Amino acid sequence: MTKRNLKMFLTPKWKKCQKSNNLSRYFLILFFALNLSAQKQIKVSTIKGKAFISRDVSPNQAKELALNDAKINALKAVGVGENIKSYQLLFTSQEKNDYSQFFSSGIQSEIQGAVESFNIVNEATIKKSEVEIYIEITIDATVIKYETKPDITFDANIEGLKAVYNNHDNLIFNVTTSQNCYLTIFNINDSEATLMFPNIYEKNTSLLAKQPYKFPLGNVDYELETNIKDKESNRLIFVFTKTEIPFIKMDKDQVTSSEAIFSWIYSIMPDQRKVDYHTLFIVK
Repeated sequence: MTKRNLKMFLTPKWKKCQKSNNLSRYFLILFFALNLSAQKQIKVSTIKGKAFISRDVSPNQAKELALNDAKINALKAVGVGENIKSYQLLFTSQEKNDYSQFFSSGIQSEIQGAVESFNIVNEATIKKSEVEIYIEITIDATVIKYETKPDITFDANIEGLKAVYNNHDNLIFNVTTSQNCYLTIFNINDSEATLMFPNIYEKNTSLLAKQPYKFPLGNVDYELETNIKDKESNRLIFVFTKTEIPFIKMDKDQVTSSEAIFSWIYSIMPDQRKVDYHTLFIVK
């Protein structure tokens, strides 16, 4: 399978920042834990979800669908399932790596809670007949129920992004915000999800209100690269937060998953975040 990625080529002289950033990450993890503890978290147990295995749905796919169904049922259990279609579309987008409809619909503002964490306590394959087989997943979960609404005065403007880039073009854009805040940027494509900013070469700093910032901030290029013949779609997620909230669910190369990204986003109270989505294509 051809690897697809939004690749950042970074200059070696920035490597000296890595040690100090590791120490900073320790304190950010501690801050993140305290931030979550201040929110309204509800624990639910033995929540079930199921999905049928069919000609079009493999056992592995059914397992993922059953897990998503269990998450939706966990949200229902604490009373945040008013907009079930929003959750279903989100989880379907994660499963298929197709966020076009979800990003363009604006329904993410309707989501009123999030599954912060979960444990699978049981998994069973149930055969009711020769043609009716389904996977049942049981989870214990911690659900965050929102008590706030989005802050309409908290806004951001992103300029300079194009719809189409050539292979090896550099990504350059400007950001201006209405309030002092911090920025986290993710990229999702068909093969992987990555944390793009901050990174070990560019630390996260407070963006001052109404002051334009040109990205990249440091001595670094964001070089777009694709190895496929057809155009490659990349979806950038800009998450602005009023306080610095670290994203830590990634490997040493900052590769993560769409599930981890959205779990993190929706663990932040609506009045504390502003999220913008942008789609771009890379052509060879």
